[in-house]
Amino acid sequence: MCITCSRRHLLAGALVTLALGPQPTMAASQTRIACALAGARRVPADGKAQSGDTKFDNAVIAELRHILSVIPVNPGFQYVEDENAFSRDDTWIAGTKGTILIGLKLVRGLLKPDEGGLSVACVLAHECGHIYQFFSEDQFYDRLSGPTQRLQELHADVLAGFYMGKRLGAATSTLGVVQKAMIDFGKYNSADPKDHGTPGQRNAAIDKGFVLASKGIKFENAAREGEAYVRTL
Repeated sequence: MCITCSRRHLLAGALVTLALGPQPTMAASQTRIACALAGARRVPADGKAQSGDTKFDNAVIAELRHILSVIPVNPGFQYVEDENAFSRDDTWIAGTKGTILIGLKLVRGLLKPDEGGLSVACVLAHECGHIYQFFSEDQFYDRLSGPTQRLQELHADVLAGFYMGKRLGAATSTLGVVQKAMIDFGKYNSADPKDHGTPGQRNAAIDKGFVLASKGIKFENAAREGEAYVRTL
């Protein structure tokens, strides 16, 4: 993947520079944070605009621009040295709405030479799905809240599956590789507040999003169908 945008437009919705320092607009106690895996000890308080690998950064920018053409959000993005990824509803980067922290250890671990970064793409789409949940008029994040994050996470999987359907088209054979990576990324303990659902539920949610994309359904309608679907899993 490549892109011809300048370094000043690194990641922040491909619109705003990430060279700005973190600019939280909400107190930490008020901030909604999604996707911290079970067992994660902390959420990073700051991040950085560049990974140190220009080729990698350009590939991430290109993928994010594609994701944001499908999922109608405009978050800021920062890298963090972490084995996790986080979506926050506070804004760190001027001109954006919400913030995604991309764990470098996580995405580098997902990169496989034979799958073209598809697993990273799915993780990034999942995080953008959480941003959509935060700010959608449907208030999905709050409506799907419960004793654990399971419904919120499965719904984000549906939205990620929808993106992968748009990205892959009819190339369904590749989806299994992506689903395995997403399952490996999650933690499975139904009593943990950060539960992501079972591997079977996650597979089903990603499949549902993929099918909805193949039917040509609008993203907003797919999100509503996805909410109803994950409540049945």
